[in-house]
Amino acid sequence: MMGDQSVDRLGKSILEFMAGYTGAVAGVVYTGKGVRFERAACYGVPTGANVPETFDIREGLLGQSVAERREIIVDEVPDGYLEFGSALGTGKPRHLVILPGEVDGAVTAVVELGFLQKVSDDVIKLLGRASEAMATAVRAAIYRGELQDLLEETQRQSEELQTQSEELRVSNEELEEQSRALKESQTRLEQQQAELEQTNSQLEEQAQQLEGQRDDLEQANAAVRLKARELEQASRYKSDFLANMSHELRTPLNSSLILAKLLADNPHENLTEDQVKYARTIQSSGKDLLNLINDILDLSKIEAGHVDIRPETVAIEGLTNNLRQLFQPLASDKKLKLVIDVAADVPQTIDTDQQKLEQVLKNLLSNAIKFTETGHVDLRITKNSNGGVVFSVSDTGIGIATENHQTVFDAFHQADGTISRKFGGTGLGLSISRELVRLLGGTIQLESQLGQGSTFKFSLAENYDPGLVLPKEEREHATPSTVSVQAPATATPVHHKLEDDRELLSGDKRILLVIEDDASFAEILRDLSRELGFNSIVAGSAEEALRLAKQFTPSAIVLDVGLPDQSGLAVLDQLKNDVQTRHIPVHVVSGSDHTETAYALGAIGYLIKPVNRDQLVGVLQKFETRLSQDVHRVLIVEDDAVQRDAVAALLKTLNVETVTASTVAECLDLLSQGTFDCMVLDLTLPDASGYTLLETLSAEDSYAFPPVIVYTGKELSTDDEQRLRRYSKSIIIKGAKSPERLLDEVSLFLHQVISELPDEQQKMIRKARNRDAVLEGRRILIVEDDIRNVYALTNILEPRGAIVDIARNGSEALEVLAKVSDGAGAPIDLVLMDVMMPVMDGLTATRRIRENPVWKKLPIITLTAKAMPDDQQRCIEAGANDYMAKPLDVDKLLSLVRVWMPK
Repeated sequence: MMGDQSVDRLGKSILEFMAGYTGAVAGVVYTGKGVRFERAACYGVPTGANVPETFDIREGLLGQSVAERREIIVDEVPDGYLEFGSALGTGKPRHLVILPGEVDGAVTAVVELGFLQKVSDDVIKLLGRASEAMATAVRAAIYRGELQDLLEETQRQSEELQTQSEELRVSNEELEEQSRALKESQTRLEQQQAELEQTNSQLEEQAQQLEGQRDDLEQANAAVRLKARELEQASRYKSDFLANMSHELRTPLNSSLILAKLLADNPHENLTEDQVKYARTIQSSGKDLLNLINDILDLSKIEAGHVDIRPETVAIEGLTNNLRQLFQPLASDKKLKLVIDVAADVPQTIDTDQQKLEQVLKNLLSNAIKFTETGHVDLRITKNSNGGVVFSVSDTGIGIATENHQTVFDAFHQADGTISRKFGGTGLGLSISRELVRLLGGTIQLESQLGQGSTFKFSLAENYDPGLVLPKEEREHATPSTVSVQAPATATPVHHKLEDDRELLSGDKRILLVIEDDASFAEILRDLSRELGFNSIVAGSAEEALRLAKQFTPSAIVLDVGLPDQSGLAVLDQLKNDVQTRHIPVHVVSGSDHTETAYALGAIGYLIKPVNRDQLVGVLQKFETRLSQDVHRVLIVEDDAVQRDAVAALLKTLNVETVTASTVAECLDLLSQGTFDCMVLDLTLPDASGYTLLETLSAEDSYAFPPVIVYTGKELSTDDEQRLRRYSKSIIIKGAKSPERLLDEVSLFLHQVISELPDEQQKMIRKARNRDAVLEGRRILIVEDDIRNVYALTNILEPRGAIVDIARNGSEALEVLAKVSDGAGAPIDLVLMDVMMPVMDGLTATRRIRENPVWKKLPIITLTAKAMPDDQQRCIEAGANDYMAKPLDVDKLLSLVRVWMPK
């Protein structure tokens, strides 16, 4: 813009610079004064384009920009706007910027630029800062143009004066006047130039100030980032400390709990009642210690934000029954009256995390009973005016002083923290309860006076809503009245809220438990089961399924394998190894094929998704037929008459009919005439082998093919077992304990209730269950550095028939596997891998094992005492098949071992 440029040239210079600097593809400059502006220059616009020559103020976007004296940005420009072109074609910009140039309150120039890309903030700032300079330059150019016009007029007049001398004398006065006007104009221009220089100087000072402020801001941000890193590091140190302390505490506790349970179970029945009682006391004390460890970890996970809320449908009646069953004995021991009252208008179910809600209520009720010597403890559930449910726990105990109402909720704080205190505890219960209530979308209040008892009250929405969860910094000032109860903003997983019949159970209908996390499929099964006369209960997780199975003892179960928290096969195993639930028929419907494993664990059928309605109807009708069956028929195929009669006498009960056959021909004749619920088969028969019989049954549809239990005294090779397992549900080798095992297997496949069997048969089954057919003769490598845990695990597995090898760290485990691969000893069937070990940890060892193709399919179950949130994910990513946290639950450990043991 420098130099004596005309308005046209100045406009072209501005457009060329702005287009090159900002990336604009087209542009137009208009100049003028007052209300009308004329086109001064174009850039990138082809000849013949429809570009206005002039416009007036408020005419179109250009005129509106002049009127409002601000830039206008247009995105996604429609057809018909300013065009640009080249030799190869024309196009239109996608984004426009219209910028007025203003100086001394007057607009002298308007620039319109077109861009193909979205205009950045830096470009807008540049145009904004340059607008006044452009306006000043344009105004100067206009003045120069006017001056040039005046000079040309003067020259023309001078020429006319030369030819018209008379007019020259008259014109001289006018020329002098014009000269004075020119001088005044020059003076004004100089003054404006000075003002422009002053303005530039001020802009430079402001730019320097902004740069200084930016430096200060960067320094402040750097300080904040440093502080954040320090806090993150401190939090990580605390988490690592708690994790390591968890490991150090859980490791000795693990062996204590396992060995105490083994003693309390008294499998050999050689301990006195007092000794069993002592063992149970040790186990109970260990569980109390585990609860303290879990409290510390719970608080750590809450503070670190690692606690997930899993909403599900919670029955109020079931919740109160569980609490009454748990706390009534404690209240009775202290001669306290326990009152649990539910108002009539409280909904039957609410949608929340049952485990977290129960944990809060258990903490509050436990404290109330602990701090109350006489009187009563009340749990009252009411409905508030906002539609939420209010839980109130009151007592007539020692009360809490007013000045301690806030501090009792702080971690590790107790109302009485002296060494002579009367009541024990860690001081974590109320802190954890407050945080859990906050995560459930509520706030907790305390009403208490010293010596006059206490009341803890909190309100939850009827349907869990993440939007009601207050940030930690707001919880101190929140009260229940400040939290409005409303419909959830985002829907929780549907299967948690799926309506079922648990509150409407009637004695004349059978109960079907549907264990399925897919809400749509669960709804289909629920509706179909209702049509066929069942009451339906739906569980969306393994934990909920096992709880409902024990609570309601359903007539039948439909089970999915792919559950969110645990494999459905592990659920099946636990159901079939619990005397309360092993008789319930289970049919598996899954998207993956685990047919052989499911049948071996005791399932009555297996369907692979997708399935159609007719298949599902067939499953439910199969349940109905089996449940309606009063007498079960067992076919015994044995050539030895004494053995045949002995087996028949062993299996026969009031509802079991035994039919015998001594040859293959006789067996086929019986199978062609009717059906049997189970067949006990000896392999050595006079007219053909048991293999031939099984192949015939498999190949020909004219014979019924019941579940087969091979019961033989013949020594079977590995190939023989593999050949038999294609046909047989179970293989039992005749031996010292084979009658007990045979009875146990038959009762499983007949789905008999153990408690309803004769006493002698119950005793035989208990003996059989001390050894496990799946573990019999299988080699398990225990990789564990703590000798106490090695001893405990060995005493779990060896009595059940397993052969145990031991490695003290990951490096030794690799050496053991390498020796086995070289032929030194029988192969390893499964590995129990501890995570924290010296020399080489369990995760590293697991990765090394998976790197070897020979060990690619070797089942590995990792065991860890750290119990941090990401432990399971890290173990699975390292290559483990499954994961379990210490202290180990013996039944769950055995269930995992049975599920993953190669078949």
